[in-house]
Amino acid sequence: MIKFNQYFGVFLSLLVLVLVFRSFSGFDLSIPEQAPYRFTGYLMWFPELKGYDGNIFDTTLLFNQVVLVFSSYFAIKWTYNPPTKRSLITRFYSAGDSDAMPVQTIDFNRAIAIYIVMTLLAGLTIFFAGVGKIWATVGVLHNASEFLILLILGSGGKINLLVFWPIVVFYISFITITCILFKFPYDALWFKSQGLCFDWALIIEFTRIYLTTLHELKNGGANRDNLGELVEKEDKANIHHDAIVHYPHHLLLLVVGSIFHALGNLNLVFTIYKFSFNAYWITYPAYAYYTYVDLHVSSIYSQKRIYLPETPYWKVAIISISSIALSLLTIRLGI
Repeated sequence: MIKFNQYFGVFLSLLVLVLVFRSFSGFDLSIPEQAPYRFTGYLMWFPELKGYDGNIFDTTLLFNQVVLVFSSYFAIKWTYNPPTKRSLITRFYSAGDSDAMPVQTIDFNRAIAIYIVMTLLAGLTIFFAGVGKIWATVGVLHNASEFLILLILGSGGKINLLVFWPIVVFYISFITITCILFKFPYDALWFKSQGLCFDWALIIEFTRIYLTTLHELKNGGANRDNLGELVEKEDKANIHHDAIVHYPHHLLLLVVGSIFHALGNLNLVFTIYKFSFNAYWITYPAYAYYTYVDLHVSSIYSQKRIYLPETPYWKVAIISISSIALSLLTIRLGI
């Protein structure tokens, strides 16, 4: 019965993917005339937009970069030399394997800091080169950072340099080369769709981690610990209250940040000028603040545990297929 449910879940996700593909049938993809970028003259992935106001766009982009500069600075500062006090250390635990060794979250937090910095570089490249083939060589680093975060979560919070970096380098090379070879608009659609897969996968994974952590804490943890042993009842001085949100609800910062990032990508053309960068004002400060709470703020629990949900191969398949389907659906709604 369990295997049937697993197969049915994979089948259902595949069915949804097929339905999304069918929504493209009969769709007339008229190829718009690409607009040259004002500084370089290179053709962008966008046509001339009616009602486009360069002053508004530059102001929005500039403020977005200012926010990203501060977010990058603080994320690097908070993750570079984290405290070693026991009450401040957060560890990943496996919800499905009680024998798995806990792993400190420092590598994960540093990956988030890298993600913010790569997004800053992508934004600067937009200003100087516009969104097109040249930008893709830097924009892919933003997507690669999301990929790295997913790899870390999938490996229980550990970074295996011998495995991770060849995979990430291959991904960067493959996406860059294919974007160079594909003609417009297929280069833009290809780059956008594969990037959206990571955006949706992050929403799914961050939500699963938050809900799993709440469930395990409520039920005593994956090791069925005595919950009373994990809660500080007397030592109020051990609690650092200098935060807006505390463990474990600081995980909501990841959920909210990833959702707003996906919302900023709902339209391929217009949102980049109207909402996409505005969404960044919420996403990346939320991610940066998460690293602060995770590494520098204690809680009512003597141990800060983040429980990673069990993800067997069939769940990996469902999450991957669902992310692809949601990515294509986002593309379909945006064209």
